[in-house]
Amino acid sequence: MKCILASAHGEDINSLLSMCNNYPIPTRKKGEVLIKVSACALAPGDVRVLAGHVFIQEPPGGCPYIPGGDVSGEVVEADATSRFQAGDLVVAMFELPRPMNGLAELISVKESLVEVASTDIPLVESCTLTSSALSAMMAANKYCSAGDRVLVLGGSGGVGCFLIQLLKARNASFIATTSTQRELMLSLGADMVINYQNENWFENHHLLKSEQFDLIVDLAVGYDAWQTAKQSKLLKISGGKFVAFTSDNALVEVHNWWEAVTVFVPMQWREIWTKFWPFVPQYVWHNGLDIQPGYLANVTKLVEDGTMKVVLDPTCPLAFTEKEVKQGFPRMQKRCAHGNIVVSMQT
Repeated sequence: MKCILASAHGEDINSLLSMCNNYPIPTRKKGEVLIKVSACALAPGDVRVLAGHVFIQEPPGGCPYIPGGDVSGEVVEADATSRFQAGDLVVAMFELPRPMNGLAELISVKESLVEVASTDIPLVESCTLTSSALSAMMAANKYCSAGDRVLVLGGSGGVGCFLIQLLKARNASFIATTSTQRELMLSLGADMVINYQNENWFENHHLLKSEQFDLIVDLAVGYDAWQTAKQSKLLKISGGKFVAFTSDNALVEVHNWWEAVTVFVPMQWREIWTKFWPFVPQYVWHNGLDIQPGYLANVTKLVEDGTMKVVLDPTCPLAFTEKEVKQGFPRMQKRCAHGNIVVSMQT
């Protein structure tokens, strides 16, 4: 089968990725579903795995490996007792903690990570729902209440585009976001857009004179944003929440268990002590991919009923060629995607 192979870990994408035309077809195990891939959505995790920055995300078999993890497509084969059968259209999420095997013509996935795809949503869009939309839905449902004032740092990425819409659906009273994509953010439900290239959000005159935020969601910055949120007094102390999707260093590197302790334990401890210390807002480190039965179906319904729409980066869908896949990875690497990065096997 055809697939994209990563020959080694590193950051020189052009030298690492290549198209393979005769890779072995994956062997489906009991409890798995073999899927003919129609589209694959890329995410920050794909860049981390390729770079080799987080050791627990490295492929078990080493390199070469097939990158990409979130897919949509058609069932080729499943167990006789499976709820899926050949011909079903499905979406599938990668198995935590590492996205792998998606940029290929075929992939075998545990049935628990597969859900029926809606016939009302193009498959090139459906593949974005299993990680970006799922994480956004979990955050909106858990942390946003009707009437909340919310600030989203980094609103125009794959998760942010979903989150802005879902915060609006949760009846947030005011949504501000940092982004260079003003018109896109306003169209998705933001009330105010701060161009971070021209102005610091914590120095914005309007925000400094307005009511404090109930919720700040950090999709892009890290520890500095948490410190600034406290010091600027833009976030309520009583009842205010700072929800971090990133680690303290958004470009984190963790190469062994000791480094994992030094990176993640301080964040977990901060989440504990701020919950009980009444003089600071509460810090929350968001685990956005804690998948439970029914979650993927619920995300799909949100698109079907018009609560949210899928936003693809203007460069997408990318064709399933070495050249175009190599164009997609740098947009994730440089954190400059505006919407979701998707590779279509059908173009």
